[in-house]
Amino acid sequence: MSETWKQWEGRTVDGRFPLQSHLGGSDHGAVFLTRLQRAAGDSEKAAIKLIAVPVDAEKQLLRWKLAGELNHPNLIRIFEAGRCELDGTDLLYVVEEYAEENLAQILPERALTAEEALTMLPPVLRGLQFVHDKGFVHGHIHPANILAIGDQVKLSSDALEAPGETSRRAESTSAYDPPETATSTAAVSTAADVWQLGMTLVEVLTQRLPVWDRVQTSAPKVPPTIPATVPEPFREIAGRCLQMDAAERCTIAEITAKINDRLESAKVEPALPAPAFAPAPAGQRKESAKWPYWLGLAALVAVAVFLIVRQKPSSPPAEVQSTQAPQGGTTESSQPATEAANPDNRSGVVRRVMPQVSPSARRTIQGRIKVRVNVEVDGAGNVGTATLESAGPSKYFSRVALEAARDWKFSPAQAGEQGAAREWRLQFAFTRGGTEVSAIRTPR
Repeated sequence: MSETWKQWEGRTVDGRFPLQSHLGGSDHGAVFLTRLQRAAGDSEKAAIKLIAVPVDAEKQLLRWKLAGELNHPNLIRIFEAGRCELDGTDLLYVVEEYAEENLAQILPERALTAEEALTMLPPVLRGLQFVHDKGFVHGHIHPANILAIGDQVKLSSDALEAPGETSRRAESTSAYDPPETATSTAAVSTAADVWQLGMTLVEVLTQRLPVWDRVQTSAPKVPPTIPATVPEPFREIAGRCLQMDAAERCTIAEITAKINDRLESAKVEPALPAPAFAPAPAGQRKESAKWPYWLGLAALVAVAVFLIVRQKPSSPPAEVQSTQAPQGGTTESSQPATEAANPDNRSGVVRRVMPQVSPSARRTIQGRIKVRVNVEVDGAGNVGTATLESAGPSKYFSRVALEAARDWKFSPAQAGEQGAAREWRLQFAFTRGGTEVSAIRTPR
């Protein structure tokens, strides 16, 4: 089924939502980039999730409808949901805010520092407390559901459940789930969210989930082992979250109070952006404490610290280590222009569009990040399709390169050329100093 999802790129759902590019998924569902039309006639990026119609389809649509009525700055917004059909396959869809990246994409590279975790938790806790206050259970707290949009850290909201529901929890068990979900009659609860938060907290600080035996037949049952490397106050918080007895677990409010006490004692001010902009003293250089992909002037702060500061491996791929600039390339200034016009058309390129990269994202680069994009150009010189030939080590830089490539313009096909369609290879090289790009026409 996963290959089928990919083949639906370019199709339209419900006559309104184009499936522009496949962002990921599984055998049971997929997420695509789409456009959401606004009343004023403009549109904005959005994500659309497609799933095979479940047995409780109407109940799922109702869940999405209720989740769409929730409005909180730390929750992903749901815009619309409904039914559709593609190639005879019945599907449900939900359209929601588009997030560039999630925490699960950061962890393979490195764990968060204690300082980053301390500033990551408040927005997560605020979003989760809001969900609980509105009578819902999140049910799926794990790194992939902690995302960033603009200058805010947000929780996913398309899988919210009502306390007491059992249907979906009986279908599968996640490594993040508490021990009570081992029985098919177990109901979802706010205590289960607390357990999942504890598992996630240990994972983001160690890159590994706590070790424990889910199948324990003798009493007393032993809770997960929290590594000694987990610093305080996170070790204490995780220990209180990961109690085998759900009634003994702490609440989100108690975790919030603990974090606030630590923030106050540490003089950490997540709402102030100044530390991220101020250069570190010589010999004491520190990486940015902000989300590198979108930097809002007053709100971004250390709240998003964690998700983004990319410390690349000591031995990155050879392609990233390369310092050779592409010959004939266009170099972007430190404040990149969106578009660079070609003064003459002898190269066959009429308009180059440079990727829009935030200054904080650029500060995370070690060496050079290369992304190669193949584009198919029609007879008029417009880009018809753009695909990644070499994605490089970062999904973020791959994505901004792909988006820029779609807006390039080439010279119209010349008389006598074989066929109207042509192919070009665009190579984007991202460094801390700017972005370079070269374009080479490839034979068909």
